[in-house]
Amino acid sequence: MNRSKPPVVDTSSLLSRFSPFNMLDDAERNRLQAGARPIHAARGELLVQQDDCPRGVYLVLSGRVKCFVLSPSGGEKIVSLAESGCFFGEDAAMLNRPHIVNAQAMTATELLLVPTTLLREAMVSSTAFSVSMAMRLAMANYDLMSTMQVQLQMSGTQRVAHYLTRLAPDDAEHCEIRLDIDKQTIAAQLNLTPETLSRILSQLTRDGMIQPRGRRGMVLNRVSELRSCAAH
Repeated sequence: MNRSKPPVVDTSSLLSRFSPFNMLDDAERNRLQAGARPIHAARGELLVQQDDCPRGVYLVLSGRVKCFVLSPSGGEKIVSLAESGCFFGEDAAMLNRPHIVNAQAMTATELLLVPTTLLREAMVSSTAFSVSMAMRLAMANYDLMSTMQVQLQMSGTQRVAHYLTRLAPDDAEHCEIRLDIDKQTIAAQLNLTPETLSRILSQLTRDGMIQPRGRRGMVLNRVSELRSCAAH
């Protein structure tokens, strides 16, 4: 990792902008700010490797980080994506156990590393902060279980249809969407190979359900049919 010249980050103003740190009073937040370490990660830089000992919780200020595991063959399975305001590494940090996933910056990314000891002290000091942290951990676990359910119970076509319909407004039958991540990353999220994802998208295009629009744009022509495809 090359962090020899990280940019100067004013943590005093940054922490107050992100939930649940905005629930802390000034004294509690100042203690966190004093111990938090700003990190600048270049695109492709590994921030955490599987089996690393945890140093704290990473708060993404800007950019995007993918948390992933590797199969024995070297295939990548994305567990989650962390964007501005998101945490990662909190499970290993709070349990003081080795990380079970890798974390890599997908773009130039600014982060804060909050040491575990200071985070625990803040949770003891503030009930609201502690409850919010617990809710975040519960939500992360729920999202992971939901992802596993989709991957275990849905076919590849169902997974793709489910992914696309989640990007559409609830009441839309025809809409244009933009994929904010590349198709290789989408495939890794859905536990598909890029080739399988391309075949499914081509079939949905031939069926008239979707229409590619540029590099990452896409028109969903019949959202109700896509939702039916995801369900059956």
